[in-house]
Amino acid sequence: MDDLSLRTDNVIVGYLLATGALVSWFHADVKRAFLLVALHAIGALIIWSLRRLPPRLPVVAQFFRDWYPMIVFPIFYKEVEVLAGAFGNWALTERLQSAEVRLFAGHPSLFLSERLAFVPLSEYLHFCYFAFVLLVPVIGGLWYFNRARDSFRELVFLVSVTFALSYLFYILFPVDSPFYLSEPPGAPLSGHFFYELVHVVSSHGGARGGAFPSSHVSISTVVLLVTWKHRPRWLVWLAPIYVGLVVATVYGRFHYVVDVFAGWALALTIVAGYELRARAQSRHTA
Repeated sequence: MDDLSLRTDNVIVGYLLATGALVSWFHADVKRAFLLVALHAIGALIIWSLRRLPPRLPVVAQFFRDWYPMIVFPIFYKEVEVLAGAFGNWALTERLQSAEVRLFAGHPSLFLSERLAFVPLSEYLHFCYFAFVLLVPVIGGLWYFNRARDSFRELVFLVSVTFALSYLFYILFPVDSPFYLSEPPGAPLSGHFFYELVHVVSSHGGARGGAFPSSHVSISTVVLLVTWKHRPRWLVWLAPIYVGLVVATVYGRFHYVVDVFAGWALALTIVAGYELRARAQSRHTA
């Protein structure tokens, strides 16, 4: 078993144990707390047991072994809303809103779409925002099926770390995004394909409290940096989508601008920390 797969397992096991401990601590505020704690413990045990699998597995089993982190984190995301609502400290929402007003003399998440109410621009930005769900499957899949497994595993590890840290922060210090606190941009932007698609997905797949830092920004930035490292030519098509995605987080009233800054800071910290550790290990083994 390669080191990055094991480290990814450790991240997910650590997340399950940490959130299980939080549920146990705040059990009086969480419905079916005992069941949640048990499920977290069982999940951690199952993932830990993956280390005992033989090095060579059937194709389907190996595919699941490699891709399961990208399956479980969307599930964890829905749990974030439950735990944040039960015992999270929501005071950060008002502080961030106040900071946004001081920095920008208002809320860009509200006035940006009003001042730039162009349907082609809106549709492109909403397309980029929706493309977020495809970034890891597409780029990771290209590496995976072209036998660039080291690049794939590095991407999965860094994305897993980013998700885990973001979710823990969302649970403890949730922030209500403009998506839940304000009306969505109306006509002439509404009623078009990508606008409606994104709002349907966000309404059913979103988690209240998961705004700061923006995981759309942090995850897409990690994907961008890892792609830049291993396949810089792919930036020709990835960079325009990335820029549109970042702008769309505010334009579409999904995030505050400060969420974007925090997402950048988180992604850069994680990737820089990983690269520094890798270089230190390389010097040590040289």
